[in-house]
Amino acid sequence: MSDVDAGQDLAPGKRRLIEAALRLTASGRSFASLGLREIARAADLNPNTFYRHFDTLDDLACEAVEWVSRRLRPILRRERWLAAHDDPAQMPRRAVAAFFAFALDNRDALSSALTEYHGTSAALREAVRRNLQDVSAEMSDDIVDLNVMPSLSRATIDEICTQIVLQLFHLSGEYIHNEANREALIDYAERFIVRLFVGATVLSQHQG
Repeated sequence: MSDVDAGQDLAPGKRRLIEAALRLTASGRSFASLGLREIARAADLNPNTFYRHFDTLDDLACEAVEWVSRRLRPILRRERWLAAHDDPAQMPRRAVAAFFAFALDNRDALSSALTEYHGTSAALREAVRRNLQDVSAEMSDDIVDLNVMPSLSRATIDEICTQIVLQLFHLSGEYIHNEANREALIDYAERFIVRLFVGATVLSQHQG
């Protein structure tokens, strides 16, 4: 699914503005460096169209982050539940592969989010962090609901899922730009997840 393919939940003009802004920021520019006329021109829209959908550039940027999150979360959830039904041992790898595939198909959006994670806009930094937390919270919900790690507390699962999502998010840039290393990154991320959960399980047994 590409940026252009999956925007049915947005008005066409709003989607075109978001996609244009993501293209402009994909090379490392921050949203704060953009002008609304520049975005409108890249979207092939009249500048007045901007104010029909957004009050400020921060509003556009935050909506862009949330739009990406709304599309990513169902994909990851589907992979987790399918893996739990087919082969629970494959859940980490399937989730990792799905995350990275989404990043590759939506490289403009992920590249922009990686830039803004430490960017100058406090509102946008918070939006990126909040939506990453939404992804990790859904992961925790699924692990609990599927009874994947019954020996671990919800607090421990939450902590691990937060670490996993942050790691995958930061690795996504390398996955996008380093084609030769993609399979190795999937292998590494799978091991990272398994080791976190195995280590937490062993620790809980010793503490118990």
